[in-house]
Amino acid sequence: MNVRHLSRFLPALLLLGCAVRLGGPGPVEYATLALDAGKGAPASAVAGQIRAAEARLVLLAATADSTWFAQVADQVGLELSGPGAAGSVSLAFLAGTPVGDTTIWLTVAPERRLAVHDALYRVDKSRFLDLLAVRVDSAADVRAAMRALLSYVATDVMNEAAVVLAVQLADPAAGDSVAALLRPPFEDVAACAGEQERAAASRAGMRLFYGPQLRVRCQTARLLSGERGSVLARLIVQR
Repeated sequence: MNVRHLSRFLPALLLLGCAVRLGGPGPVEYATLALDAGKGAPASAVAGQIRAAEARLVLLAATADSTWFAQVADQVGLELSGPGAAGSVSLAFLAGTPVGDTTIWLTVAPERRLAVHDALYRVDKSRFLDLLAVRVDSAADVRAAMRALLSYVATDVMNEAAVVLAVQLADPAAGDSVAALLRPPFEDVAACAGEQERAAASRAGMRLFYGPQLRVRCQTARLLSGERGSVLARLIVQR
């Protein structure tokens, strides 16, 4: 979400989640959850997962309608951004109040498009956090999809913002290819997981990335249980 769009939205800019400040305008920590809820999971069960993880920033994918997403948000006490339709699933964020949000479709190939849900949040007077979520339907689309996504980030995401990106994968085996194509602008949170969990985190159906490292870093990450797996990371927005 580019800064030039800010004037379209209300100026009520709230701090995201439970932030741990380390003195003055110092680093701010976010417990960040990338969760693929799949199809048919009760809203109460998904809300329970979020509460158990103590996540205050959630990048959520599910095959569900807007009512279901609203119920999850209400039960965890977070504001809903989205959901945005992305083919067979929808993408949404649960956090604070966004400065602005949108769902757009990027052209990947003549008959292929990539859905991107994008929301911009204010951390404090001088820092912004941009959340992005996409779905990759086919391993065959990975290279072109990531090229289109990186072009969007370069032109439409505020240069000064820290960025957190979730990639929902129809084929989790394509996750390592996605991670390689996103470097160096984005780092996979699996790299900051413990050695025993690193391989498991790399197989999650919802992969989580962050960047640039000058503005945001990963403190810890781990894979949570579930059919497709979800990733919980502690991300630090730098000074």
